Amino acid sequence: MEDVLGLRPVFRVLVLFLAAASLSAQAEFTDTTLQGELWMPFQPIVPGELEKQVPDETKLADLLSEVQTVFSGMVYGWSFVYRPVDPSRKVPEFLEVKSLGQIVASRGDPATARALAVSTRLDEDQGVMTVLFRYYMPDFEAARRRAWASADLDQAAGVGKTKAVDRLESRVGALHQSLKEAVRALLRPRYYNRPEEIRGEALLREVPRYYLESGQFVCSAKYQVRILGVREYPAY
Repeated sequence: MEDVLGLRPVFRVLVLFLAAASLSAQAEFTDTTLQGELWMPFQPIVPGELEKQVPDETKLADLLSEVQTVFSGMVYGWSFVYRPVDPSRKVPEFLEVKSLGQIVASRGDPATARALAVSTRLDEDQGVMTVLFRYYMPDFEAARRRAWASADLDQAAGVGKTKAVDRLESRVGALHQSLKEAVRALLRPRYYNRPEEIRGEALLREVPRYYLESGQFVCSAKYQVRILGVREYPAY
């Protein structure tokens, strides 16, 4: 078990618990095996974290929770509601992102499990843990992902940023912000005036890319987007 996962013994139980609910991904919609890496810093990133510490169970649990969130979005996608900020009307920005489905756990022997943590790299000099995940989609999930490719949908990309105050919540927040920016980039050429509300669905095309910059997590991601409705402000 330990050789298959390539992780230190302290991590094995957590990896087996959530690896079955995780997947990594690549851009090809026809491939039933998805693969990709996610990394998590364990150097100080927020005030009060004064010393480097090797990854503990909490940091690994955060990474595996992110794996489940991110890669469920690659098979099932999200629904979203976005209301752009409008200072002239005193309307604050609002963004709501909800999962359309979660990966179903499949526990068992590593030789037959659908999800595996294939390898782990610890860079103690840089303070980074990187895990390569691989997921074997069952037929119904592969068909669901293919359906997003076969539909007449828009493609869009966005870069989102959030202040690095928490390893998990900040990174998921940056992912959601990247979706918002993708929707903005998609609709900006189509609407001269700022809409009141945008509703739709989106699927991650491939593994998002993260990096740290000036105390912020930055996420770059690509999406398939289905716009379900755009509500404009009434004319004066």
